[in-house]
Amino acid sequence: MKLRSLILILVLSIMVNAKETQKLVWPAPPEVAKVEFVGLITKPDDLKIKKDFFTKIWEYFAGSEEEILIKPFGLHVDSKKKIYITDVGLKSVVVLDPVNSKKFIISGTKKQKFTSPMDVDTDSNGNIYISDSMLGFVYVFDKSGEYIRKIGEDKKLHRPVGITVDSKSKVLYVVDTLMNKIQVYSLAGKYIKTIGKSGSGNGEFSKPTYIALDDEYLYVSDSMNHRIQILDKNGKFINKFGKLGDTIGAFANPRGVAIDKDGHIFVTDTTFHAIQIFNKKGQLLLVLGSYGDRNGEFAIPEDIAISKDGTIYIADSYNMRVQILRLININKK
Repeated sequence: MKLRSLILILVLSIMVNAKETQKLVWPAPPEVAKVEFVGLITKPDDLKIKKDFFTKIWEYFAGSEEEILIKPFGLHVDSKKKIYITDVGLKSVVVLDPVNSKKFIISGTKKQKFTSPMDVDTDSNGNIYISDSMLGFVYVFDKSGEYIRKIGEDKKLHRPVGITVDSKSKVLYVVDTLMNKIQVYSLAGKYIKTIGKSGSGNGEFSKPTYIALDDEYLYVSDSMNHRIQILDKNGKFINKFGKLGDTIGAFANPRGVAIDKDGHIFVTDTTFHAIQIFNKKGQLLLVLGSYGDRNGEFAIPEDIAISKDGTIYIADSYNMRVQILRLININKK
């Protein structure tokens, strides 16, 4: 009897250990895995980023507090694999450079600190663009975090949220969620045009939030119309997909949107606590995650960013972290 109990305990232990070491992938085995879980960012140390000399000196005299994410919202990863995270809890933007083991934080200008930084993007020169929805501006900093200018002094921006930079055209697209419009500026801050208006028709918006860009099109998360709209870069309507619903393929509150190198469209949903992947026709390919706080689970996922090498970063806002996934066989059936 004792021997049987010992064997049973041993078998259960092996099963638990196997489960813990098994890779987290989507879809689950025996299907071919297309996306895998890689890791988490809750603080700079998660990426093995060292503090610089002056930070260490400051902490020696002033005392050290562990830096953690509180409420990550907007995300961007640039061509040099730098990761930019807006955090409305910290009221700052955290910049992580894992390649060079560096980090810094942008909390605003000398005259005005951020109150609600929502999104972040960079141009080909490494300049950093940050939207603050409560202040009503997009702030521009150089690649080291030195303030350059703010965009929106024409008072056309009321509640800027999602932003995207078209470095080729030298244009900045700013989603104004309060006015249900996209305002277009030059990178120097000159107003160019307005795209859209309030409504539910093609090219109209109801509380749009985030926006993404590829070589041809703009992808807008038209949140309260429960859909993704695809426009050309001049704002002409091309396509749309999505509807209100509680089944996969539908949306409740779509937010972050990102495009991978193969043109797949990734959309976060803060009500479903999941990420859905579509092709350009709007056909559902895969669903990632569900509600929870374990790896691969989400609590109000906000923005999403995808690097050129297929690494996916998701602002898992209410879990106070960024989750990192990786594309592995997304095109396999």
